[in-house]
Amino acid sequence: MMRAILIGGMLWTTLAGATSVLADQPSLILVEEDWELSIGTPEPASCSPQITFFLSPAGDSDQTYFQLQMNYAAEEDFSSGGFHVAAVRNENFLDEKRSVVQSVLQTTGDKVRWTSVMAYDSGRLYYALRDGYCSQWGTFGGPDYLVSMPAEGVSDLSGYDSSNSVAATDIGFGANRVQQLVLREVRLLYSDGTTQTLNPEP
Repeated sequence: MMRAILIGGMLWTTLAGATSVLADQPSLILVEEDWELSIGTPEPASCSPQITFFLSPAGDSDQTYFQLQMNYAAEEDFSSGGFHVAAVRNENFLDEKRSVVQSVLQTTGDKVRWTSVMAYDSGRLYYALRDGYCSQWGTFGGPDYLVSMPAEGVSDLSGYDSSNSVAATDIGFGANRVQQLVLREVRLLYSDGTTQTLNPEP
């Protein structure tokens, strides 16, 4: 059911059926972030650039967060190219997925676009990468890249702050090869069905 919430088109219809009791005040239950990465001249021989993104439900991204590694994957072992998503708590990888495409970014002037989605439902936190596209990889993301973990005390996503997502972004290698990295738009969905759209400052 959670795949339909994160990937399908009827987000609220599906979630409403799973949430029988709504609080007096609507709670934040789903966040969508639209990202765009503009690459200058990449260096495929050294797998550059390498970028890590963090999405946290509670603002304390050093404790509980979802992680997206772009153009590489590193947990126990390092591998180049593609992407890697993980649910992390206290530095422990609770769930993770490695992309099928594992080619290294190597197209000058390429733009990589994708949407990161985080949701809360029935005591669990979920993350999915969807609607990804770049000329090197074509379309990427979708239900195969859904990861989750127990909420453990988190009852909604009210601690989310888009500025934390931007500040936590880490270009670990090859910053000189990134022309621009922008969080274009954020969409918030609340438990009463209302939505809010944010346009973070560049």
